[in-house]
Amino acid sequence: MPAEPLLRVDNLVKHFPISRGILFKKQIGTVRAVDGVSFEINAGETLGLVGESGCGKTTTARVILCLEPPTSGAVYFRGRNIFLFDLDELKELRREVQVIFQDPYASLNPRMTVGDIISEGWKIHRGVIPPAQHRSRTHELLQLVGLNPDHINRYPHQFSGGQRQRIGVARALALNPSLIICDEPVSALDVSVQAQVVNLLEDIQRELGVAYLFVAHDLSVVRHISERVAVMYLGRIVEFGDEAGVYARTAHPYTEALLSAVPVPDPALRGHKRRILLEGDVPSPANPPSGCRFRTRCWKAQARCAEEEPALIERGQSHPVACYFPRIEWAASKPLA
Repeated sequence: MPAEPLLRVDNLVKHFPISRGILFKKQIGTVRAVDGVSFEINAGETLGLVGESGCGKTTTARVILCLEPPTSGAVYFRGRNIFLFDLDELKELRREVQVIFQDPYASLNPRMTVGDIISEGWKIHRGVIPPAQHRSRTHELLQLVGLNPDHINRYPHQFSGGQRQRIGVARALALNPSLIICDEPVSALDVSVQAQVVNLLEDIQRELGVAYLFVAHDLSVVRHISERVAVMYLGRIVEFGDEAGVYARTAHPYTEALLSAVPVPDPALRGHKRRILLEGDVPSPANPPSGCRFRTRCWKAQARCAEEEPALIERGQSHPVACYFPRIEWAASKPLA
């Protein structure tokens, strides 16, 4: 019998009302930010959630963290629906699920020292670490993330962007969580610093066995760190599979377009790569197209695509894809793993 997943997201929906008026507000529409998202994360693995800006990645993460209430659906952590938790159970969940925010400049309190930032969780969740051990444990965490323990009394403005993000990683690790949600943790950093932070996250996962939900728009970073990848477009997952399947046997046209934009590091091969330029703008989540949401920008779209939304199912590529006309030459020319 397969082990129960650490986290299971079941048909998660989050809609935001559009209102007009100041004293007497009237709802005139709905932003369908997340519209039926489902996936699982096993203990100790990394799931990459990718897509362009505005597709609903961060909203999905915030709902899982209970920072936003869901419209419908369920999120199960260790088999229990977190949306039914009382305050004590929710506090216990905070110990198990932590977050690394996107902006290392805004996510750290400028009035608190590094030592206070990292130890704040222990003061809220009493009994995790005895007060007498706070300083020594903070030193250990700073050393674990590659920072000088002697800098425990410094303030965030005295560190670089990459160092600030390492402080955020140390804070997330303080309560020994089972799952860390990484909300675009390297998008605000230089490329060389991005590699350092990603390698740090991988080292920590090997050492501590923590699982990651890695939210990003950079597919090259996601490929480096993730075992499985979910591609999101306009509130829906359009392709889902392991790293080898999604990258080597790309099926959805949107995923093809995203991968074609990834720079090629070898100069000799750059002229041989075909860039797919999508026409038109991303539709508004307040008024998504009928049928397939990608059809207004898709070069494969046909009449059927406007009539009915394709289900996320396996169509011969060894992984699920939400497209009536997926890329199939991989299935025909290469053996499926």
